[in-house]
Amino acid sequence: MAEHTCVTGCGRPTNDMLCSACLDELLGALRALITDGLGGRGLIAELGLTLSRQSVIASGTGVVAHSANQPMPFHEAASEMGWVLANTISTWARDVHECNPHLLPPAGSTAGAVAWMVGLPGLLALHPAADELHDEITHVVARVRRVIDRPPDRIYAGPCDAQVEGERCPDHLYARPGMSRVQCGSCGTEHDVDERRNWMIDYAADLRVTATVALGWARLLLDKTIPRGTWDSWVSRGRIVAHGIDGRGRPVFRFGDVRDLVLAHVSKPRHAA
Repeated sequence: MAEHTCVTGCGRPTNDMLCSACLDELLGALRALITDGLGGRGLIAELGLTLSRQSVIASGTGVVAHSANQPMPFHEAASEMGWVLANTISTWARDVHECNPHLLPPAGSTAGAVAWMVGLPGLLALHPAADELHDEITHVVARVRRVIDRPPDRIYAGPCDAQVEGERCPDHLYARPGMSRVQCGSCGTEHDVDERRNWMIDYAADLRVTATVALGWARLLLDKTIPRGTWDSWVSRGRIVAHGIDGRGRPVFRFGDVRDLVLAHVSKPRHAA
């Protein structure tokens, strides 16, 4: 291939699609997901620890979207970011495979897919959509870092979604407890916190989630804490019914049903079951 400028727009010359500097940046972002470079945890593991600390989702997102192609527009920041990361990595691993059918990425593990791509630097540099590959991977890794480093005294207030130059702002909003308005750190758009959270509750109604996620969302979105024993009682008495299972065989429940039951439960006198 004749020398030309890198497809990322950095202006550096290259014989591939990516120049060596942009390829190093891409590989560095991928490696950071699986290792800190000193034998310690990578960002994927750190994201898992963030999830554990938030006590919203123990493992996996536990959410069944309306369709396989529909991204989740909200939930606790780390779980939302876990979904976005897994989807981005699996999409590009699949794309690299389609361009190189003789190579097959490992199944079932985001970290495995990352390690597989790290081992193919020459193919990444030559990928026909290397500019998009570089942009999406480095962007999602930067977002993972922000979620992990997010100050703990802020609450998630949903996606920004403001129209900026004809496109929706992809950033997410975090507000201090008690704030009525929050400003997006990326585009500067101001939002009403209650309005954003009400939108999330309405959107969530038709989503199917595991019990762990359902109880986490009840606390996060409704500010109502339901003991796991109460939940188990609802299930055993048929007050809440599963609507299928997720990819790991766990029962999932329609969040709108959970919302209605939670609100009815907390509105009753304390002695009522």
